[in-house]
Amino acid sequence: MLLQSFLKIYFAFLFAALLFVTTGFSQSTSYLDSLDGKFALQFRITNNFSLSNFQGTILSGKYHFSNRDAIRLGVSLQFDDSESDEINKQKDTNLVIRNIENLTGFSITINTQYMRYIHLNNDIGLFSGGGPFISYTSTTSKNEQIGIEETHRSERTSDSFSAGLDMILGVEWMFYRYMSLSAEYGIKFFYYSSNRVFDGEFSISETNENSFRITHNHVNFGITVYF
Repeated sequence: MLLQSFLKIYFAFLFAALLFVTTGFSQSTSYLDSLDGKFALQFRITNNFSLSNFQGTILSGKYHFSNRDAIRLGVSLQFDDSESDEINKQKDTNLVIRNIENLTGFSITINTQYMRYIHLNNDIGLFSGGGPFISYTSTTSKNEQIGIEETHRSERTSDSFSAGLDMILGVEWMFYRYMSLSAEYGIKFFYYSSNRVFDGEFSISETNENSFRITHNHVNFGITVYF
């Protein structure tokens, strides 16, 4: 009940703030009027001023379907398939232990947000918005320990899933005709679920976790290139 009340208050406050800001600022001509129908790619600027992914390693971009509204999409995808072979030898003995590990993993994250721009002056715009996101990760690790007289095998599997709502607030400065700088932060509401299993020769253990979380977003400072 407490959580439901908090969410109702938060969304009511957000709606009122957006309504106030939308009606409180003039809708005069600005750089936003030239963005209708344009696509853009976004890159995050890191501490050493190098470029990184903004909200997706495969794609991080947006599309303006009007001069005040945009849809943003971020997609991250990762696949791992690796094998390690380690041999340990103890000095002055014949003891040799060989560890072989095979690791496979898959991860995907999709972020989507609707963005509403509010004109402040010719070059700077304030935006707010939000949308759903979903993430899934699965890994399997198989280990084989080979000694002189015996061999031990074990397997670890891990699956996690999260889905929720991502709310954002930020500013954008159009410093060039096709390029802008932006900074944003926000808050996330999401459900998280995970399952971890260890299967050894002598025992099997399983851990399940389910939770609802509210957390802040890290501040994103980035550059946007329009086409």
